[in-house]
Amino acid sequence: MIYLLLRRVLARTARTSVPIILGALLVIMSLGAVVIYFAEHGLNRDFAGWGDCFWWVVVTMSTVGYGDKVPITAGGRIMASVAMVAGPVLLASFAASVGATFYDEWQKGVKGMARITSKEHILICGWSATAADVIAELRQSDTFKKAPITIIDGGIDANPTTDSRTSFVRGVSSDVKVLEQANVREAVYAVVIAKDRTPAADQQTVLTVLAIKNISPQVHICAELNDANNEGHLRRAGCDAIVNTGSLTSGLLALSLQNPAVSEVIKELASFHGNEVYRVKIPQRFEGHRFGDMLNDYKKGHDAILIGVEREGKALLNPSSDLELKTADYLLIVSEQCPH
Repeated sequence: MIYLLLRRVLARTARTSVPIILGALLVIMSLGAVVIYFAEHGLNRDFAGWGDCFWWVVVTMSTVGYGDKVPITAGGRIMASVAMVAGPVLLASFAASVGATFYDEWQKGVKGMARITSKEHILICGWSATAADVIAELRQSDTFKKAPITIIDGGIDANPTTDSRTSFVRGVSSDVKVLEQANVREAVYAVVIAKDRTPAADQQTVLTVLAIKNISPQVHICAELNDANNEGHLRRAGCDAIVNTGSLTSGLLALSLQNPAVSEVIKELASFHGNEVYRVKIPQRFEGHRFGDMLNDYKKGHDAILIGVEREGKALLNPSSDLELKTADYLLIVSEQCPH
């Protein structure tokens, strides 16, 4: 976050009077060193070389005034007077301009008005307790723990997190201008959080997915769904993964009545702690093999459990042992680490 802030400050100061002030400082420093050299060299032992001259100019302009080198000629003293007057004025102007720019850009970043320059980042569209939990889970992953994250929401006034790699854009996530401000074209993933628990909130989710895919089709989107009847709309909008929190909760509650261990299993698999479900492209050498032949291979070779196959976007859990594997298939594997 500090790195991004510095980038914005540098980009903005380049368009202000700061370069002119810096140029004036360099001109006076160079001129002062030249004048003092030709005025004092050979007459004053304090100025035996160019290094002494530059050192004197810097000390004089910064008002430090060590007094270790003192001009004795008229030309040298005139130059000293110019350096003593111009130095503090230019340095104060430089510090004031940079400080004001830094503070303004920091405020813009906190309030969600700054343009995001992150690349390969994750968009979190919508803020809620669920969004906070999503970020916390992402930071537990080896893949996403250092990934830049940008929150987009119009209902809060400032960045709701203290995460140094998380930025904030204030606005409606389906607004094209807001998405452009969040640098959606350089994003890799997007998580769309439902505004509330009502079916009507799915409309905003669909609009957000449509807007993101229209600008940047390569972004992989996972969206939260309230009403199963709206799943088709999200699919047509181009959503890559849909999580129906309502049906998941009700199903998990019902299953846990019969088998309390189910909730613990789902809890572990649905987090970045312990065992996870990995999606692995099937090695080309295994094309034509049968699913049953792969079970022992992955358990012995990777200490992993093969639970299914993804084919044409659909998950086939615990398929027949005779299922013939194809090159386009993905293996669904439960393991503590992704098997390679």
